[in-house]
This record gives sequence, structure tokens and C-alpha cells, in this order.
Amino acid sequence: MSDTPDYSTCRTTPHAARRLLQELGYTAVRVVTPTLPIDIIAWKNRQEILLIKVKSLRRPLKKDRLVSEMNPLFQMAASGTCPGTIQLWIRQAAVWDRYHVMAGGFAAIKEGVHGI
Repeated sequence: MSDTPDYSTCRTTPHAARRLLQELGYTAVRVVTPTLPIDIIAWKNRQEILLIKVKSLRRPLKKDRLVSEMNPLFQMAASGTCPGTIQLWIRQAAVWDRYHVMAGGFAAIKEGVHGI
């Protein structure tokens, strides 16, 4: 498999995210344990650590579903035990929507913010 396909599925999306991170200079590994609500751990240098949950969608995401997807990530952020930045990446077609998840809420990530 040489290129990321234009379509996205739950199987191809984490690999596409990992490749994107690697192109941006991160070391990225896929997490396959069901005990963590994240799919990728990525780091650049020693200061930048990203914990990322990746989703692919066929239809636009409504706010209530977005919040329910983030609930495990909110809990992870609130625990205070996780190093780095917690993010949710959502892919529709070939477009990524990225969110920075904090204990009290979330914020959309603009280009150039939070290491990307």
C-alpha cells in the first residue's frame, strides 16, 4: 500500500493519521490495547507528546456525538496522569478535523497549533 486512499474507513484512518504525523517529523506508534481510549502516541523531540484518538465518519458529526466521543478523553485529561496533549482527529473523505481535548472541554485545532 503506497498511498493513502481518498476514502476512509475505520481500518485505514489510523494508518493515514500515523503517516501524516511521520511526514511532520513525529515518531508515531499505533496503540492497540482496548484499555486506553487513544489510537496513536506520537512525539517530536522530548517536549512534544501527542495522545490521539482517530475516527472516520461518513456523515457530519453532531455536537452531542462529538462530546460523547470525547468523554473518555475528558476523563483521561482530568486524571492529570497523562503526559502531553490529548487530541481527537476526525476524518471525513480526505479532510481532517482536529480537536485539543482538555479536562474542561475542547477546542478546534488550527494549522500550526499544538505541534501540527
